[in-house]
Amino acid sequence: MADRKRHLAYQELLPWYANGTLTGPEREAVEGHLRACAECRRELEELQGLQAALSTSAETVEAALRRTLARLRSPEATHPEGLRGQKRRGRTRPRWRGLPFPRPAFALPVLALIFLGLGVVLGVQLALRTPVIGDLPGPGERVAPLTEQYFAYPRQILGEGTFTLRVGERPLLQESFTLERVEDGTLLLTSNIRALQSGDLTAAQRLKLTPSLRPLRYSLQGPLVYGGSRADASLTREEAILTVCCTLTEEGQQIQRRLLPLPPAEEPVLYDFSVLSHFEVLYRTIAERLRRGASVTELRFVALTPQALRAEPLVVEGVEPAALRSDGSRIDVTRYTLRFGSEENPFWAELYALETEGVLLAVHLPIQPRLPSSAANFAYRSDLYPGGLRLAAEEETRSERRRDRR
Repeated sequence: MADRKRHLAYQELLPWYANGTLTGPEREAVEGHLRACAECRRELEELQGLQAALSTSAETVEAALRRTLARLRSPEATHPEGLRGQKRRGRTRPRWRGLPFPRPAFALPVLALIFLGLGVVLGVQLALRTPVIGDLPGPGERVAPLTEQYFAYPRQILGEGTFTLRVGERPLLQESFTLERVEDGTLLLTSNIRALQSGDLTAAQRLKLTPSLRPLRYSLQGPLVYGGSRADASLTREEAILTVCCTLTEEGQQIQRRLLPLPPAEEPVLYDFSVLSHFEVLYRTIAERLRRGASVTELRFVALTPQALRAEPLVVEGVEPAALRSDGSRIDVTRYTLRFGSEENPFWAELYALETEGVLLAVHLPIQPRLPSSAANFAYRSDLYPGGLRLAAEEETRSERRRDRR
């Protein structure tokens, strides 16, 4: 509750930050919050866009409408490619310098009026694949369908960012992910993964979840993973079906599939170590259970691994303070130590989270028998820390090595 109140306090300061009137410690605090909060970054972009729109004169809007209608009546506009090649205009620098206003009470009605006034211009820019047939009698008759068809697509983004995977000292993979709430109330995690050493090696994943983060459906495919084969999973309350498709043999195409019963006392989670954003969902799931009052010893999950067609227990072995380093600065975080599998044949993972913002910053997979690598794997939020993140102990070791070389 305290974290949410702090978040709302930062939200209330965004209009002042957007119009340049916020100074001193308040400005520094908001900038620090923006680096870790995707929701507030989006709100800031909306406010800045609103400022730009409010600074646009009526004469400018009228001229833009005339130019748009002229293009619509031209022969080129009757072809789907007619508008596609046009360059987008860049955003003008916001010139709004009035008093800031509360976004929920004022911004949405104003945005609605702006959309109606600029519907032709903005609608045509987005409707690049729709041919215009016949002549338009006037802008008012075109505003409604364009706005309804191309603007009324609500997206509630719950989290987004980029993870970079480093194996030893070598950056290997980068994954950009988005977690959003879709129209039916479920959650959707999508991401694109690419190899940093070979840009043509890519993969795309899609994971649908219930609002309580229970997995429903999953798919992963691309030349970067499984030799181009696809991993899929579908879950009900009682069972999970894991599939790897498709292996080509002399006999033809083979599909590997396994049906696994789900124990009612354990919550299912899904992880694929090819997908770094799955650790984001794992962290959110664990943190949510702890916020609801569960103790660490009560957390019991069954972890599903689609590419291995396997289910195994997942236990949170510890939650403790830790530290990361970035460009010489110390970042105090919380470390979640996870054990996958039995005590005789475990797989270990460490999640490092900034609890004040509810953000997973890093994942550390130490060297261990089940990790097919002679070096530790370390993934970090490179969109938040482009200069890189390291474990505090690892950074101290590197500093000692540099001193020894001198």
